[in-house]
Amino acid sequence: MVRISRYILVLTAIIGSAVALPNLYWTIMEKPVNSPYVMYSIIDKGYMIQRSTPAIVRQDTKGNSYTREEYEKKLPMMFYMQLASSGTMPDSINGVEMDMHALRKARSTYRYQPKVRDSPQPGLYPLFESESGRVNLEMPNDFFRIQDWMVFIDAKSNSVDEAKSNLFTAVLTKRGFEFPARIIAGLPTTRKSCDEGYLVSDAKEQLFHLKMVKGKPYVKKVALPDNLSFKWIECVDFSNKLYYAYLISAANEVYVLFQDTYELLKLPVTGFNPDVDELKIYGDFFNYNVIIDGESYLKNITLDNKFNKVDEYAEKWETKYQRTEGKIFGAIFPFELSLKSDNSRYIDFRIKYSENFYWILLSLLFVGAEIYWIKRMKNGIMDHLADLLIIAVTGIFGFIAVNIFQNKFFK
Repeated sequence: MVRISRYILVLTAIIGSAVALPNLYWTIMEKPVNSPYVMYSIIDKGYMIQRSTPAIVRQDTKGNSYTREEYEKKLPMMFYMQLASSGTMPDSINGVEMDMHALRKARSTYRYQPKVRDSPQPGLYPLFESESGRVNLEMPNDFFRIQDWMVFIDAKSNSVDEAKSNLFTAVLTKRGFEFPARIIAGLPTTRKSCDEGYLVSDAKEQLFHLKMVKGKPYVKKVALPDNLSFKWIECVDFSNKLYYAYLISAANEVYVLFQDTYELLKLPVTGFNPDVDELKIYGDFFNYNVIIDGESYLKNITLDNKFNKVDEYAEKWETKYQRTEGKIFGAIFPFELSLKSDNSRYIDFRIKYSENFYWILLSLLFVGAEIYWIKRMKNGIMDHLADLLIIAVTGIFGFIAVNIFQNKFFK
């Protein structure tokens, strides 16, 4: 029993050191690579690149350097307020007169992060009145969920509003909705210009637009191509009111759902992995810059205002495990455990094994050191065979653990 307790302590020490030591190593040794900021210039019909190295460097793809003011003039759709203030904003671009109101209305910013998708989702949602007649949206007194039926629960009394629940459930059923809901996507906040309700994917991957108009349910089924399903839907509230949401399909394709017409358009975006990549979409009067930001690469796919591809820029660099500090890490540690991930908001053990096998050499050195210590203490090798095996498999973690909780301590 004592030996079993000892090995439980050894295992605990291995887990603890596999979390703490790699984290300490990266805190000291890691040299993060800052992704360049790449935007398409409507002036030059090419890309402008800003880097932090650590000094800020602004260049184009030909290597020409620019001052801050010159850089801003190349990107008038981004810096139009500054250019207007300094009196350097062009009166027209590509034959189009520059109107500040139109420029502001056309601007949009969207950012997708993997950790947003891999995080706890709310079980209850507020359904706002879309045509209340009031200037500002007001938070309702009840919240809904869609499981076996659509049920509204009063927030104060925690009671079910049977009449309202039955009304909305009946309309959903009539439109062909199959319970329960798989995805419920909306903007559950009063800090938006208006309410457009929710986009809801049902148990059969069908897509519906749901909102409340003058107290009554509005349900519209969205026509989808065959075998198209979505893993993530994110609604937006942009000034131009062009579309309802960005949608990411099961095949990692990016779609937009146009407002009112419910036309679904696939963007010409390739190479996006929503499990690990960030997606940023900056829209302006002329273009959309669709930026895929991965661990070791960046890609900017530029579209026109009709979502047709205009140009593309890509850049790659080494991951931290491919750089010198990563190779040293792989020679010291056989694996690392982490409780957190940049791509998730869940706390869980995650194991990453070394990308090389140089750690085996260090493990053999630790095994040799342990054998030397055993002989010096005049103990039998066979009595410590399990310890030697643990060190051989877990390297530095096992060496630390078996020497903190030594065999002789329990004899």
